[in-house]
Amino acid sequence: MKHPFFGISVLALISALLLSSCSKDEYIPVQVSKKSLNIEIECVGAKGENRLADKAFIDKIKIEGENSHSNIKFTISNNRLCFEADLPDQNDMKWSKDRCEATGMSKMTIKFGKQKASLNCFVKYVANRAPLVSGGSVTLEEVEYKGTTYKRSAGAVSFKIQFNKDDRL
Repeated sequence: MKHPFFGISVLALISALLLSSCSKDEYIPVQVSKKSLNIEIECVGAKGENRLADKAFIDKIKIEGENSHSNIKFTISNNRLCFEADLPDQNDMKWSKDRCEATGMSKMTIKFGKQKASLNCFVKYVANRAPLVSGGSVTLEEVEYKGTTYKRSAGAVSFKIQFNKDDRL
């Protein structure tokens, strides 16, 4: 008689754990077939020097997507920090009435050692066929950093981050 009770208890415990792990806060990115989310940042020191030429400086860089809670991969190309913007959560997108287009924002943090730069990335989604919410294309339209908005130009949003002599933003 103890074995059926034990089995039911284990089943109830597993069910409770599974149900409690389902959260409304789960990140579900917009599903796309094409994306153009490129961000390019120049990192300039107090004397106008390229901070990305210093390997020790590069080793301290970490980029995080706030919605996805993931580390974003980056490269250094043409003296710029290059990476893709994090996709917004599907539930945070604002859809047009015909559900052909949507806009959304994702937040990112770039850590330069102890210094942090916060970015707001504004994207536009266009469905291949309405009212689909997957398989369309998403484009990074602009990035906001320190109250200034930088618009997309030539396939990327580009801007400069200035550091003082103490490597502070």
